[in-house]
Amino acid sequence: MDSRRGRSSLTPAGPDIARVDEHNPIWNLPGYHADNTQSWGPISASVVTRPTGESVWRSEYHRIIYYAVGFTAEAQYENGPTRRFQVLENQVAFNPRGATARYYIPVPVQRIQILQNPETYDSLLSDMVRGGAVHLEPSGTFSDPLASQILLTIGNEMKRGFLDHILADALNTALAVQITRHFVDPSKIALTPSNGLSRDRLIRVQDYIEAHLDDRLTLTELAGVACLSAYHFSRSFKQTTGVGLHHYVMQRRLERAKTLMRRTNRPLALIAQEAGFADQSHLNSAFRREMGVTPGQFRAELS
Repeated sequence: MDSRRGRSSLTPAGPDIARVDEHNPIWNLPGYHADNTQSWGPISASVVTRPTGESVWRSEYHRIIYYAVGFTAEAQYENGPTRRFQVLENQVAFNPRGATARYYIPVPVQRIQILQNPETYDSLLSDMVRGGAVHLEPSGTFSDPLASQILLTIGNEMKRGFLDHILADALNTALAVQITRHFVDPSKIALTPSNGLSRDRLIRVQDYIEAHLDDRLTLTELAGVACLSAYHFSRSFKQTTGVGLHHYVMQRRLERAKTLMRRTNRPLALIAQEAGFADQSHLNSAFRREMGVTPGQFRAELS
């Protein structure tokens, strides 16, 4: 196994998001900065401090923002008219790739900001929308409780310091689904009921997970093992097993860690790596959350 790939299913806080989106004119706004940026393949998340003033946004990524507080602002999309709008608490806003938006915000604002690779939407549309085409447009703020909850989940996971790639992939897909719904006639949404995974596909996925627990598993990778799209696979897996994919993988990693603690005297840091956790701190956090005790306490009870 490539030791560089394995040993961590997570990406710790990465570089400033300016390196991901360095050509965006937003960086010309003095005082604009991103804190605690993390990236997981097709998605990057940051807690952004946006100072007072006028700014221009244009990116190669789709952007979704979550606002925890309300305020009044002005916006101009492309060459349209400048409009005054009211942002309410717990609302979200969307700006698609390549669309220019000019904003004036009279108060400093901190918000959760998500950048999504457009390929997430491209792969989703053929499964979700009849005809497979959607015109995504810049939008003012709107209320979407599920989208807000997804963004808050990402923000909370970032505060804890880790976000599993499988969970990040699942949240990214779910967020894309919610945003797409806002631009599609409901009659064109083709939400085909999931029939679950066949026995052969389920066994193939479970065997793959066991063989790669200490690797950086992703939703897209496991969907490929099942020969399904990520969108259909995550729904089918949960219907078949009764638990979400992320929870299932976490349980298997915890079981491997417990087995290693029972059978070996290896240091907990090494066990964390072999079970697929980012480090011992992540193992401690997951173990305490699921088992109610730390790995050290669990090991002590075995003797």
